[in-house]
Amino acid sequence: MPRDSFPVLSALVLALALAGCASGGGAPKQVTTEATMSNKGLANLQLAQNYLRAGKLDLAMDRANRALRHDPDSADVQIVLGMIRQSLDDEARAGEHFARAVKLAPESGHVLNVHGAWLCEHGKPDEADALFARAVRDPFYEAKAQSYYNAGRCAMQAGNLERAEPPLRKGLELAPEDPLLLEQMARLQFRQGNFLGARAFVQRREALGEVGAEMLELATAIEEGAGDRAAAERYRSRLREQFPDHTPNSPEGTPQS
Repeated sequence: MPRDSFPVLSALVLALALAGCASGGGAPKQVTTEATMSNKGLANLQLAQNYLRAGKLDLAMDRANRALRHDPDSADVQIVLGMIRQSLDDEARAGEHFARAVKLAPESGHVLNVHGAWLCEHGKPDEADALFARAVRDPFYEAKAQSYYNAGRCAMQAGNLERAEPPLRKGLELAPEDPLLLEQMARLQFRQGNFLGARAFVQRREALGEVGAEMLELATAIEEGAGDRAAAERYRSRLREQFPDHTPNSPEGTPQS
């Protein structure tokens, strides 16, 4: 999976998964979250996360199932089970766990974000977009910028550049120095043929620190599109010097006229 792919589908989701989620008002019974899980359930879930990070999937599954036995209505347990299934390349069952988490916590931002990211990666951008929109309406969800990033990137993957821009800009309003949002906006501006705008986002990203090979490759294409051959060659030289083994793959798509 590319470096800038949906962060909720990386190991980073594990910290997010236990951030706690708000149960929906009027639900017939309380959804089990970090704050309401039993001590044994929470301890087993935390062990499951640790084992998953270490790549010990059999132990992770065992601990997650123990957590499930203690707290069968925990959306967070379902998320971690889904992550384990993904690591086992069992995407169908991973999706079932993520969908179950949404049923248990239908207003939880981090739960909706996780399932939305999974749906997008599996060719369902419209369903994913609906979940991202619901995620940012959760007043207790602290990672709204991540959902905006996911929504924008998902729309771009689907070729819907017009739908991609609003969530990315909203994300940057919340997190103006987020490197993934800046990189994605640079890609979007390039795809739209706005080379000067794309250059500005690249410069903002570079001001934060070192960039990877893909961004240097994008910056080269942006400067070529802008007609600045000297700047393009400077980026090309940096790419050769810093990443001599990088294989160009032209991942950014073709600018629209």
